[in-house]
Amino acid sequence: MLAKTLAAFASAVCLCCPAFAADQAPASGAGAANPYAGNIVRLSMITVDPAQLDAYKVMAAEVGRESMKREPGVRVLYSMQEQKDPTRFYILEIYASEAAYKHHIQTAHFQKYKQGTLKMVKDLQLIDCDPLVPEALIKRENVP
Repeated sequence: MLAKTLAAFASAVCLCCPAFAADQAPASGAGAANPYAGNIVRLSMITVDPAQLDAYKVMAAEVGRESMKREPGVRVLYSMQEQKDPTRFYILEIYASEAAYKHHIQTAHFQKYKQGTLKMVKDLQLIDCDPLVPEALIKRENVP
């Protein structure tokens, strides 16, 4: 039930809102380019073998941390586990560009995750999205 609700939410949230984008003020000065215009935004919906949940969580956490630490083009890699169905995981991925995404999937830490989880992942859905507020990235306030 929650997976269907989230999928419907993702479909709704991933719709483009051109009227809002047209009203958005330039980043700095008249005519300044939107620094987020080239972002690649994706929601990954993953179902994992129940017997391998702990191992999957370790792999997902590691690739998320390494990607955020080592790749300037990875803006967000935020992994979540569904509470009502712990076999369901969601990853919000935001890359600065198509080139940043292509670089990410070639890195050693991503390849380790991908190869290491092949038999753990029972279903994978990738939903490409258009952000409604592209400049609203996750903030780090008062976090060491």
